[in-house]
Amino acid sequence: MASLDQFPYLPMQGKLTLCEVEGRIHSSDAEGANLEKYTSAVKNHPKVLITGELLQYAPALREETSRIFMPVMDIFYKRIISTWYERGFVDAIEVAANLRPDEAPASIIFVAKHLVKAINALSKLKNAFSPHLRGSNDRLILAVAQTRDWSLSPIRAIQWHPHTTKLAIAAWDDSIRIYSINSQLIPILKCKNQSFVSCMAWRPFCASELAVGCDEGVIVWNVDPNSVITRPSMSCGQVLRQPGHRPVTSLEWSPRGDLLLTASIVDTSMYLWDVSMEKYVPLKRVGGGGVSFVTWSPDSTKVFTATGGLIFRVWKTEKWIPERWTVVSGRVQTACWSPCGSVILFATTEEPLIYALPFDAVGSVFQSDDLSNANPVIDLTPIDASVNEGRIGGLVTSMCWDNTGHHLAVMFKESSVIAVFKTEIKTIFKISPCCFINGLAGEVPSAINFQKNFQEGAVLTIAWSTGRLQHFPFIYSDLEVEQKGPRFRSLNTSINGLQSPMGNF
Repeated sequence: MASLDQFPYLPMQGKLTLCEVEGRIHSSDAEGANLEKYTSAVKNHPKVLITGELLQYAPALREETSRIFMPVMDIFYKRIISTWYERGFVDAIEVAANLRPDEAPASIIFVAKHLVKAINALSKLKNAFSPHLRGSNDRLILAVAQTRDWSLSPIRAIQWHPHTTKLAIAAWDDSIRIYSINSQLIPILKCKNQSFVSCMAWRPFCASELAVGCDEGVIVWNVDPNSVITRPSMSCGQVLRQPGHRPVTSLEWSPRGDLLLTASIVDTSMYLWDVSMEKYVPLKRVGGGGVSFVTWSPDSTKVFTATGGLIFRVWKTEKWIPERWTVVSGRVQTACWSPCGSVILFATTEEPLIYALPFDAVGSVFQSDDLSNANPVIDLTPIDASVNEGRIGGLVTSMCWDNTGHHLAVMFKESSVIAVFKTEIKTIFKISPCCFINGLAGEVPSAINFQKNFQEGAVLTIAWSTGRLQHFPFIYSDLEVEQKGPRFRSLNTSINGLQSPMGNF
């Protein structure tokens, strides 16, 4: 099993880690940091610093336009219908309950007030049986977000396009900026429905379509890459929402780009959307609570879903039949698929371990060919680091695997550095230490994402807590990729408490 104490070196005090070139790690003082001294592979990548001046934070003031006019009896229903369309059924009922007697019939106000009381009672009952769902929507997002300190971070999410060098960055003010290589034009996506942005996903095989998960549901933006407009209007966006399906805490397009899967921590149903046809299908299973995280296998055959409880599931997309698994305690926090789709790695909220779950019995990378158990492959027990860096390791917030399958990046809940492991999936699954990445003094990583289309190795993009964006390249030749590392023991140890699939539930 790989572990943090096997790394060849610890972060150097006061040094900024810049890149890896042919297996050699390069660091520099912050004042003299010059990445182009070692490689020019990312010199045209967007240079981003999200500062307070860029964040135009202002609480949304939801003022009904009908208030401008004299209240008359025949416009109250327009206000209710408009609210229902824009913000959902519950908000529409609350608007009706707060109408004045001279704005609507007393019977409508009476019924609306009692419906509000019933909704509040049901909400309290739901919270009693699901303690993890208590609190405001922003607190619910914070609890399951893949971004560290989501509510405070200047950058709340980053996402590379799967085919082009285009990067979406969601900021603390819920605006989304689109950066493209060799382009000075930076479109900014923002509207009143886009609040508490939690996740984003580019549509594969489409240059301009971005799905955004937020408090109100999902907004699918379609921004013409040839347009010179920097502030697209809502006419470029499509809102997807379902009752009880907000906030959306995770979403992902299928690898073919034909379907969009969305999940909410407060909803036991996932929704499978055909966005082009404006159709959807709910995927519901009882047990485990709402769905906190979803990720699609690269070969489109499976979907991994985590809940707010002990249960996680792996769905086979041919007939959308799930296999149910459980963990001992806590819940699954994050997961990522191998590029071949035969292995998924996941981490929980209670253990400093990363588990591997294999699926392909034919040509399995696990020597035991045992597909009935998840296996621990990385021990992240904290280790002491140099002065000012504190301890490295612990619980995982997020992790990602590059498209070549050679690098796994792990971001921790409390450590200020990122751990990167080398991986190899051939006759067996091998994991070995690569490097630690640390930022400037006082910085902690907020979000990580590998560039999908980099040709010279891999690029890990890191959003730091100061609003600074860093592109960390791994440059290597084919010979370096094949470099032999320590061969770890076969991964055939069963995990006590991880149960085999129990069929449909």
